[in-house]
Amino acid sequence: LISPFPAGGTADILSRVLSQELSEQWNQTIVVENRVGAGGAVAASQVARARPDGYTMLMVSGSMLTVNPYLYKDLPYRVSDFKNVSIVSTGPFVVAVNKKIPANNLAELLSYIRTKKSSVNFGSSGVGSQTHMASEMLMHMTDIKMTHIPYGGETLALTDLIAGQIQVVTGNLAALLPFIKSGDVKTIAVTSSERSPALPDVPTVKEQLHEEFDSQGWFGVVVPKGTPDNIVRKMEQGINMAMSSERMQKKFQDLGLTTATQGHGFMTKKVISESASWKTIIEDQNINPM
Repeated sequence: LISPFPAGGTADILSRVLSQELSEQWNQTIVVENRVGAGGAVAASQVARARPDGYTMLMVSGSMLTVNPYLYKDLPYRVSDFKNVSIVSTGPFVVAVNKKIPANNLAELLSYIRTKKSSVNFGSSGVGSQTHMASEMLMHMTDIKMTHIPYGGETLALTDLIAGQIQVVTGNLAALLPFIKSGDVKTIAVTSSERSPALPDVPTVKEQLHEEFDSQGWFGVVVPKGTPDNIVRKMEQGINMAMSSERMQKKFQDLGLTTATQGHGFMTKKVISESASWKTIIEDQNINPM
């Protein structure tokens, strides 16, 4: 199971807990390998060229299939190189700021950003990543401007947020939760349409803007496009069973994630619908690879 982002991030954590469940279920060792770089493109291009025999899987973030194709002209893979197996999890992002930023809610943060103009820096796990696009969506909705600082992984961005090198991160709840609990960062809002059970006291962007706003990250599993349908169905069934295990449910609860609707069909429809939305935001925000 190839994980496209560094150890310690949400994709890596999900890959490892899922591989443990599937290993026990299939009575076969599943090895997790991190292939990091280019917003997931390094891992994706490797899996796209892999033998379609069911022995190579890729944990993808939603943006790898719905954002990157519209952002990079020379992307070393195509969405059609893969066969969708199943979404594994969904979860909101959290708008978090360095403790020294004089803002405790979204209105105060927006006012601070407008006063500072483009000198406020926001970090992400890379250009086109889900954490990048969540911030772009917020800027698109509120007509604010911040300077994007992309990192080679979410944990690196969070390290600099805590140190004060950047001021804002709209990060995965699972990655941010330990730093929220320790008080190392301040939470401003969650990006889902409803409050997160993991952060019941943190209001949503929707609540604070009084406008519709729903941005959630998701992760799923794909395989090379030539993988036989019967193998894909077995993987789909295995993931569905793994999601219902007590261990997996407990891990998801600890991470602030929710189990997603599983299956090839659902994942395929989600990729199509989200691609259209992100294509519009990329064009309106004039987002270009760095």
